[in-house]
Parts: sequence; structure tokens; C-alpha cells
Amino acid sequence: MPGSFTDLVELLHGSDEAIEPMLKRADFGSFVASRDLPPLRARLLRLEREKGITDLHRWVSEKVLETGAPLVETPRYTGRQRSFALSPRGQYLAITSARVDPFFGGELRIWELATGRVVDVHGFDEGVGGRREPSCVQWSPSGQWVGTVFKDVEVGVVRAFSEGRPSFTVDVTRRWVSPPPWADNRPEGAEKRGHLPAWCWSPDETHLFVSTPGPGPDGALGCIVPFREGATLNEDSEDVRWCPARPDAANAPLKPHTWIRWSQDGSRVYGYRCPRMGDWDDKANEYTRIGSASAIDTGSGALRFHTGGVTLPVAFSPDGSRLVHGSERLELIDGHTGQHIATLSQQLAEKDPTFSEFVWSPDGRRLAVIMDDYSHPRVCVFEEEKLLCRLEFEVSPATPGTLEDIRRWAWSPDGSMGACLTRDGGVELWAIGPAPRWIRRLPGAGDLEGLVWGADDTLVGIGLSTLAFWSTTSGELRAHASFDLEAGRVPPPASWYPSPEEPGRFLPTERGWAFTRVDPDGTVFCPPEQREQLEPRLMFSVAGRYAWPWRWAVGTRHTRFEERAPGAANGASGKEVRYTHDHSLYRAHPVLTGDIRRDSLTPYVGQRVLVYMGYHGEVTDLATLLAVTKKGFRIRTEGHVGPRPEELLPFSLLYWIGPAVPLEKPEHLD
Repeated sequence: MPGSFTDLVELLHGSDEAIEPMLKRADFGSFVASRDLPPLRARLLRLEREKGITDLHRWVSEKVLETGAPLVETPRYTGRQRSFALSPRGQYLAITSARVDPFFGGELRIWELATGRVVDVHGFDEGVGGRREPSCVQWSPSGQWVGTVFKDVEVGVVRAFSEGRPSFTVDVTRRWVSPPPWADNRPEGAEKRGHLPAWCWSPDETHLFVSTPGPGPDGALGCIVPFREGATLNEDSEDVRWCPARPDAANAPLKPHTWIRWSQDGSRVYGYRCPRMGDWDDKANEYTRIGSASAIDTGSGALRFHTGGVTLPVAFSPDGSRLVHGSERLELIDGHTGQHIATLSQQLAEKDPTFSEFVWSPDGRRLAVIMDDYSHPRVCVFEEEKLLCRLEFEVSPATPGTLEDIRRWAWSPDGSMGACLTRDGGVELWAIGPAPRWIRRLPGAGDLEGLVWGADDTLVGIGLSTLAFWSTTSGELRAHASFDLEAGRVPPPASWYPSPEEPGRFLPTERGWAFTRVDPDGTVFCPPEQREQLEPRLMFSVAGRYAWPWRWAVGTRHTRFEERAPGAANGASGKEVRYTHDHSLYRAHPVLTGDIRRDSLTPYVGQRVLVYMGYHGEVTDLATLLAVTKKGFRIRTEGHVGPRPEELLPFSLLYWIGPAVPLEKPEHLD
């Protein structure tokens, strides 16, 4: 172990005048990022707040970055987030998302909670992270690896805090009862299209369990595959071991898990099947929302138990020993045997309760239960199967079918405190006990759907297009990231990117887009007038794990500004680029948002408009505004999914609308 870098206590608490001579005497040859960088960064942040960026910031940056640290951008515009997983020690959050232009695939990003910034990025040419289902992204128990579903079929594993594509892949779902021809637009391709798998790590990181929709051979609900760096496995690999559901599985096939975990003692894989859309019942000709729970013996591959009648919401305790489920009756089940233990809702003595969410504390002693009665929303907390307390406040309403990996309630790591989203978009912190104590309220930070409580006293708020990082000690908002385009704009066409073979980064200008690029060597390609927007999102990734602000290194040999992105001067590369939509060549100006009514729309009748509305999903299109009445509006769209011209649409469908103004093409396309 290297010697002492400097006196870290004095570094954190010494005066501003003492800091510079102390750091000039420090032994940077003994600098260890995991030990020394967080306190050093915290002290320089405090110095920046008091005196701005100083020569000391630049001098220290030279020392810290001299061993090499890639520059990483925390993006502003990107596709919607899909799946989330907190690292085992709670210091990092892995998030998958699509890119704005689906032609360029998706990304797995790793965020440092202490700074709310990206420190590691893995790009995929295909979709990554499933479609917001649970268990699509998982850290290995040691935190060395991160696995994710990609292509909606395979599981790939990357080494965390490093570069490169997945170093291990497994694809075992393409053969076993793939979608029937009637469910596919191309029946001839349905047989081997495959399924989205649920999966999990073994506690010793030597194996993965992958569920097999179908089920698989001999009625298997999944298979155990060895994890070896550099390996590529499929259903024909010799070392794939299938787990038959039971001897008569062919006569009474079971359906596989949609959420699974491996027990800490390695003896079983447990999980449940409760898809939010339900399972299709051929006899009833409808979807049924009743699921099941089961456990599989990892030694023999046989079922330990299987129980039906499981309904949402549902949650296993962290050690898998108990399962709670039910929207109207709060049922507790033994996670080893499947036997019923208790009906916890009987302790509430309430008529017609409605349960929408269950969250176990990290140690499994406490259970938070959200009750979603609109007129009386509240949280009840059980401790060791006994009602402990009730918390009365306006809980945020549930948003089913969106993000499956997070909940509106989050426990502190020691289970002594809880945080909950409120109806008005804020967050409340409570100390939990027989007499719960309100701690503080955190202000809202965008459209959040759930919370994660990590290390370093950090609470993370997560939404489809939003992230917020708070200090639970001070209530300070450490960082906030929004990935939504501003109202009135859609992404620029891929053909406008200076380098069409790469995913584009862009910032809005008055009449178009400024294209940017950030290279790992510290070079930033950005027009001068957009630098102020870009700088706060640039961080060097020291040791692949710790964010170091790029702004502190400006003026050193580690940073360089260029005004044009590569390829702009010589034109596009000539590679074929798809996904160019007519509406991406325009913006709405002025743009109308919020409470849109007749008076505000009437001046634009007869004009061409750009509109973003909730018609058959979320649709952006060019249209002509035909008429406006007290009850709604009529439009004629230009070739996309839209209403009939005679159809009167309610104003509530509009997210934003405005006259369509053509954007200016980039110079390299003129």
C-alpha cells in the first residue's frame, strides 16, 4: 500500500490559506484515487464556491490527471432510460437508455452518486436494457461486472469501469417456443426471433441463471450457464445446464420467471412471474393478471416449490426468505416452501384497502407498504411482520408499466429512515419508528417516478428522462440531469451529423443545432457560443471511477477546444444514414405548452405547425391546423399516424404545438 498522500483531515478542515502549501508539499506519488480523490475533490469544490477556479485547481489537475484519465460527457439529450441497478456498495448507478436516434443503438452508463456525473460509458449498436422490464441490468456481487439484456434476446456482461463491448454473451431463448406466427408480421421469421430473458448472478460470480420463456427443453424454466470472460454461449453449448420444471412438465408446462435472484447460500434460484400486462389465456381469450412464484434447486435443477395465485404488487425480501403480494389482501409467503405465513392486511383494520407498492429494507426486517387511496394516500410500515407505524402524507400516484426497477419509497442503507415521492413532485424524508419523525422535504426536480438511496448519504430520483442527486444530510441538490429535448424541438436528422457513423451530440441554437463531440484525450469540439452549455457536463474519469471536473483542467495540457467537429470541413463520410423524418427539419416557434386553449391556438389556424401530442402514443408530426373550437382542434397531418381531418381532438392531447419554422442546415451540407 502506498504511503500517505497528505493529511486528509487537515485537507478537509484546514483554512484556505493553508491548503495551497499543504498540497504543494503532498506526495502525489503516493496518491490513491479510492482513498484520496473524494476528500481532495470535496475540498477543491468548497474552494471554488468561495473563490472561483484558481491556479491551484489547475495545478492539482495536472498532478491528478498525469497518469491518464479519459474525458466523459454527461449527456443532455438522449433517449429514454430503461433499466437501473445500484452497485453492491451503493456508490454507483448503472443505467441503460436508448440513443435519441434509434439508428445508433443504446448505451450503458455508470453514474457516480457522490457527484451525479457519468464516469463510464459502454455503447451498443443495438437496443440495450430491454423495454423497462425488471432484472434487465444487474451488478455482479463484487461490483466488478455489469450485465445487461441487449438485442431484447441476449445477456451481455461488461467489465465495469473499463472500455469495450460485452466480454461475455449468452443467447438461449431463440429456439424454445418463440412467438407464434400470428404474433409476428413476418411469420417466416418468428421461429427463432427469441424472447427477453430474466436472469441473475450466482453469489460467487461463476455462473448466471437465465430464464427461458417458452419454457425450454423438458419444460425447463431456465438454465445455468458458466461465466467466463471472453466466452459466447447459446442453447447448444455443452456446458449449458437446463433445469427441468418437473417430470410431468410436458403435460402441465409452467411459465418462467419475469424476476429472479440467486440465494446467498447458492442453493436455489427464486423468483416470480407477474407481467404487468398479464399472460394471454387462450380459453378465456383475454389477458389474466394472476401470476406465480417458485424456487429452483440449483443442484438438481428441479423445482423446490411452485405456487400460483400471486398478484401485483409483489416483492421478495432481500434474502429471498419471504414473499409479499396482493393489491387487496397483503399476503406473506415463505420463500423456501411457498407456504402461506400470514395476511398482514388484517392488522390494518381498514375496509377495502388498496396496496400499490411493497419495499423491503436492506436487512429485510422492515416492509414499507404504499396504499394508493386517492383521498387518503399513506405509507404503512411493518417490522418483523407486525404493524410498526403509519405515515400520513400525499404519496405520488403510481405510474404502472413504466420503470420496473425503482419504487416511490426508498430505505436508507441501515433501514432507519425512508424517503418517498409526494404528489406534488417533491420528496419527504422520515425517521422510522413507533413514532415516526419527519426530517425534511426535498424540492421537486422534474418528472420523477422512483427513488434509490445509495452510499455517501445520496438519494437519487429517477424518471424516464430525469435524474436528481440529493444529499440526505443537508438536503442539497448535488446534481440534476434532464435528457428531454426542449419543447418545440425534435432531434436533428442523422444525416446532419458531421460524422454520420457516430452517435451525434447536439445543442440547440436559435435556428438550428450545434454539433459537438468529446474525445477521451480531453479534446472538446464545440462552437464557442455553446461552450457554456457544455462545460458543466464534462468530467475526467479518474481510475475509471471518480469524476474530476474538466473546467478545473482548462488551460492545462489535458484540455483542448476545437470549433468544428471532425468531418465537418470535408463533408459527411458518405456512409448511408437512415432515420431522416420531415418533422426533424423544423422547430416550433413560438411554442405553446401547458394549458393550451382556443384563444392561444386561433391565430395559427390555416398554418403549418409542428405538434407533439398523445395520439396513439406520443407522436411528433408536421400538420396543418384546420380549425379550433371551444372543445378542441382539428389538424391534417403529413403522412404519419394521426387523426382524420374531420376528427375533433381535445386540447388535453397536446404536449406542445407551434408554427413550423425551417431549421438551418449545417455548413458542411451546404
